[in-house]
Amino acid sequence: MTQKNTVEPDRKRLISAPLWRLLSVQFIMNASHFMAMPVLAIYCSTVLNLSLASTGAVLSVYFIASRATPVFIAPVVDRYSRWNAVIIGLLMRGLGFLGIYYASGEMQPILFSIILGLGTSIYEAGAYGTIGSQREEVREKLIIYNVQFLSLACVAGPIAGAGLALIDFGLPLLCSAVLFFIIAGVAFFENSEELRIHTPTTIADSLKTVLRDKAFIMLCIVLLPWWAIFAQLFAAFPLEATARGENANWANAVIIINGIFGFLALFITTKLLDRFGVAAVVLYAVLTVGLSVGLIGMFSGLTSLLILVAIFTCAEVSLISGTEILVGRHAVGRSVSTYFAMFNMSWGLGGAIGGGIGPYLASSPLGAATWPLFGAVALFTFFGFLLYSRGEAGNTIGHLDSP
Repeated sequence: MTQKNTVEPDRKRLISAPLWRLLSVQFIMNASHFMAMPVLAIYCSTVLNLSLASTGAVLSVYFIASRATPVFIAPVVDRYSRWNAVIIGLLMRGLGFLGIYYASGEMQPILFSIILGLGTSIYEAGAYGTIGSQREEVREKLIIYNVQFLSLACVAGPIAGAGLALIDFGLPLLCSAVLFFIIAGVAFFENSEELRIHTPTTIADSLKTVLRDKAFIMLCIVLLPWWAIFAQLFAAFPLEATARGENANWANAVIIINGIFGFLALFITTKLLDRFGVAAVVLYAVLTVGLSVGLIGMFSGLTSLLILVAIFTCAEVSLISGTEILVGRHAVGRSVSTYFAMFNMSWGLGGAIGGGIGPYLASSPLGAATWPLFGAVALFTFFGFLLYSRGEAGNTIGHLDSP
């Protein structure tokens, strides 16, 4: 365990200039995304005058297109070009937001929401494939920095979106579209071999490689309960904050706190991963997540909720960073986009379950007792991950750190 840290150069020097540019694209992409997404439903219902059913359809088709399609899109990206997928995905996301901004009638917003979702799917297959294809010591630092950049964007995006919405409610969508087009243009002129290098893999081989990795499939399954809990950041937590603060504006505070503490926590996460190993950090993070959710029902008041959200966030970023590192270790440069796509599909399925449960969780007739029960769901991921880390994964990934 000491050997892997004997060569410890300046972390920032491990990341080359082209990879810093990729991280910058990730930051602007995520800030642009969170500039527009929080107002999307309200824009559809109030400005476009869509019915509740049509507004729900806009959100649903986006979710399906962005989270259910990667497992089919990623093998194509592995076959052809990851960086071209980044460019195409950015253009489609810009087109999606621009189309919704100018949409009329019931069907146009739904159509452009599909384009937006497919753009997200294609972009992530390319971006995460590029990150995952780097050599191990670079890849694992890059994953940490990536989560940190995304967390910071979760703060910048909603703040910018809220300010723009005060001028015009559709302005966040329009500005987001423009930003996506700009960074697509920057990505188009990127000529770094480090980002554009690509070893083609046939679509059939990509799918076979991933589906035959039993330990990886087990990892995706045991994470499902965790993703259901994670979804409460956008479901039950904002609803609970609104109820306790008696003002809908407190819902945004949950996202902003998540972004701030997510950014700061990663400075510590890096040291924890180095010292204790990925498996130990993931296990303790899962327990912390369950505890923080369970305690929400035991402490009343808005302040206590926001403190627990901050604790939840610190554990969340450690868990996401650790599991993304494990995905990269499973892939070891093979069919990387497909590996991350399957991982994201697990995220999407668990998130869909959690998103459906969230509103009921916040208004359950059981009251405060609901939160400890839901927090206990984390134990399924804890024991499942324990089996994963002690079982075949130990052989599949020879350098998997045991807790």
